[in-house]
Amino acid sequence: MLLKKVINYGRQKGFKALKIKLGERIKYKKETDFYMKNHKYDEDVLNLQRIEKFEKQIKISICVPVYNTEKKMLVEMLKSVLAQTYSNWELCIVDGSSKEFGYIESIVRGINDNRIKYNRLRKNFGIVENSNISCAMASGEFIALLDHDDILAPDALYEVRRAIDKGADYIYSDEASFSKNYLKPDIIHFKDEFSFLNLRGNNYICHLSVFKKDLFEEVGGFRSGFEGSQDHDLILRICEKAKNIYHIPKVLYFWRVHKNSVASDISAKPYCLVAGQKAVKSHLDRMKIKASVELAVENASVYKVNYSNFIKPVIINNIENIKGVTNEYIIVAKPDLSFSVESINELCQIIQLKNIGMVGGAVIKDGKIEYATLREENGEVYSEYEGIDERSDGYMKRLKYVQRADYLPYQFFATRKSILENMLYFEENLWEDDKVFDMCKRMRKIGYEIAFNPFARAYRK
Repeated sequence: MLLKKVINYGRQKGFKALKIKLGERIKYKKETDFYMKNHKYDEDVLNLQRIEKFEKQIKISICVPVYNTEKKMLVEMLKSVLAQTYSNWELCIVDGSSKEFGYIESIVRGINDNRIKYNRLRKNFGIVENSNISCAMASGEFIALLDHDDILAPDALYEVRRAIDKGADYIYSDEASFSKNYLKPDIIHFKDEFSFLNLRGNNYICHLSVFKKDLFEEVGGFRSGFEGSQDHDLILRICEKAKNIYHIPKVLYFWRVHKNSVASDISAKPYCLVAGQKAVKSHLDRMKIKASVELAVENASVYKVNYSNFIKPVIINNIENIKGVTNEYIIVAKPDLSFSVESINELCQIIQLKNIGMVGGAVIKDGKIEYATLREENGEVYSEYEGIDERSDGYMKRLKYVQRADYLPYQFFATRKSILENMLYFEENLWEDDKVFDMCKRMRKIGYEIAFNPFARAYRK
C-alpha cells in the first residue's frame, strides 16, 4: 500500500520531488519515534489518574458509528475505551453493519459494563445519519468522537476532563497514524493552536475532538450532503459558536491506516475532497466572507481559499518609513527581494481580513526557504520552515495553506497603518527583526492574529 503511494507520487511529481518527499518522511518518522520513546505510559501515573477525584461530575459520551468493522479492530477500539483512566464515560455504539458482521453485536453485548449503550440499526443509514443517531444516545455533557477502527490513549478522557475544568467547550489533541502497532506509529500530527485560517485550509483538528453536547445540538449535528468530510463541516460550525477552543499538545488518539481508510489514501474516498471544499465554502458564506475555494494539492483534503481582494497597498522597505504614507495597507519588503504581482495579491487577500494584524510570505534563496515564520516553544524561538525545499508540501502539507503564526521575520510582510502607527515605539538599540518580533507580540496581546501565506513568495536577488 505504501509502495503504491510512493510509485504514484513519483509518477505525478517526478524523481526530485519524490526524493524530497522520502527525505521528509524519514525525518518525520524519527521525530515520531523520539516522541513515543519519551512519552511511554507509566502505570503508576495512570493509576493515580484512576483514583483522582474531580470536584464536579462530568460525563463524557464517546460516540461511535460502527459499520462492518473487522473483529480485531473492533476489539482494540473497545479495549482502549475500557482502559480509560477517567471513568465517568459512556460508549454510544450505533451499528449499521451487514448481516455477516453479526459478531459485532455479540462482542459488544458480551462486555459486562453498563456504561456501554448499543443500538443495532434495521439498516445502514450512512455515516451522517448513523453518527447523528449515536450522538442522540449521549446523556453526557460532552461528546467525544471516535471512529470504529481507531484507538484512544489510556489518558485521553482524563486529559480532556482537565481541559474542561479550564473552561474549554471544544477540545482537540494531537494524533498519530499507525498501520500495525499503535505504539509504533508511522507519523504523529503535532497540531497548531486554533485558527480559522488553518481550519479553512485543512481539517487539522480532526481527532481527538470533544465538545459540549449543547454546541452539537445548537448547530444541528452532522449534515447530509457533506459525507466524507462531515467531520470538517461539523467542526467548522461548532468552532463558529464555541467560546473556548482548547488544544491539548499530546497524542491522545491513534488513527488506523488501512486500505479503505482516508488516513491511508484520500483516493479511497475521492468524494471527500468535493465535500471538504463545500464545507469550507459554506463556512465562509456564513461568516459573510467573499472567497472561492479550490484544491491546493492533488488527491489531498487541503484547500486554497482565494479571498476577494479589494485593496491597493503601498510598498516600503523599512517598517519605520510609514511617516507620510497615506495608504491603510502597507507591504514591507527588503530591497534585495523580487516578487510577483500575484504574491502581493496573496498578502493583500489576508491582511484585509478584519482580525489580521500582520501577514508574511516566504523568502526563497537558491531554491530553499530562507525565511517564513518564527515559532515559539518552551520559551525558545526558532525559524519554522528554514532550509526546506521550495517545492515541498511541508509537514502535514502545511506549506499548501494559509495559517496562523507566532511571529514573523522582518523580510517580507504586510500590515495596516492604523495598527502599526500605534506600535512604533521600541526599546533603544533594537535590531529591525527584533522590532517586528516585538510588534507581533503586542498585536497578539490585543487580539490580532499573525498569519503566514505560503503562496506569497519573494526571491533573494
